[in-house]
This record gives sequence, structure tokens and C-alpha cells, in this order.
Amino acid sequence: MDADWSVELGAEDAVLEFPWASPDGLQAYVDLRNDPGAIAKIPEAVSDPELGDALVLLNRNDSPWLTAKCDVWQENIFGNGLVYDECFKGSYIDLVARDSEARFSFERHEAWVKAAARALSSDDSTGLSCELVVRRCWYHEGDNLALDSAPGFSVTFYLVGSDCFPDVACNKWARGLRQATTALASFGL
Repeated sequence: MDADWSVELGAEDAVLEFPWASPDGLQAYVDLRNDPGAIAKIPEAVSDPELGDALVLLNRNDSPWLTAKCDVWQENIFGNGLVYDECFKGSYIDLVARDSEARFSFERHEAWVKAAARALSSDDSTGLSCELVVRRCWYHEGDNLALDSAPGFSVTFYLVGSDCFPDVACNKWARGLRQATTALASFGL
């Protein structure tokens, strides 16, 4: 697996809110640590069981993480002038430290993404890549999100499988997701 890390803390970079809810209230954070059966409330996990398995694993009691948000996608790029055609299956999972003190330590997040990227890297990187990104996160404790918030950090875990055959790209992604989430769930912050 080709693994890398980065830090995105600029004014224009993405920011996570935890817990979160969409403005219309139709989507929101699902607490899989306390209710693993709530995986059925996450459409991406229902349509891609491998993603559901990864979310449940990352939220287990022995994992240092909670998952906040996720998505999965698939793209086929054919005949647009590239040297070869390529298919991608990718996903992201936003990770929040279970340890409330760790949530506010940039140094711990940066050290963790560096160490995790080293641990996930291998010479067998053909068609499988991941990136771990440290981002800002607003942690909400009360009902008034504007007043009851504290700035901290989170990690976004991206994973992409690619190949010239869609089924092979999907299989690489699924294999890589199992491999990476097993490692991340046991790799302390």
C-alpha cells in the first residue's frame, strides 16, 4: 500500500464538527460505539458492507477512535486521452480520538498520522493508496453549538483502489480497507 500523511489547517481547508448534523436534520452523527446495530442508519455502510465492517471495527471498545462521517465512491475513466483507462473505488472516514485529551493535541495527531503512514506503507503498493490528513475539528458538548464548542483536531482517512478493471479496483479497495482499518483500530494515539 502506498501510504502518506498531510496536515490541512488553512482557513479554506475542510473542518469537521463533532457531533454533527446536516442543516435539514436528515443526516447526523451515528454513535456506533454505543450502538453497533445503528450501522443500518448509514446508507454508505448499507450499500457497501466492507465500509460498514470498517466502521464497526474502528468504533469497537478497544479502538482509540470514533468515526464521525464517511463516504464511498467509484469512478471509471475511459477514453479521455489518458495513456490507459483506469477505474477507482475510494472512501474516506473521519476519525475522532476516543481520548478526550488527545482530541486537542496537534502534536499527538501529527505524530500518529506519520507513524500510521509508515506502518501502512509497503512495497506492494500497486493500485492501493491511502492518505491520513490532520484537520481541525469543532467539538460540541452542549445544545448551543455556537457557545458550547472547543477547537481541536481529527483525522480523515482516505483509501483508493485502482486498476484497469472495475472489479479488480473494488477488490483492491475492499482488501486495503480491511488491512488498514485493522491496523488503525489497534494503533494508539
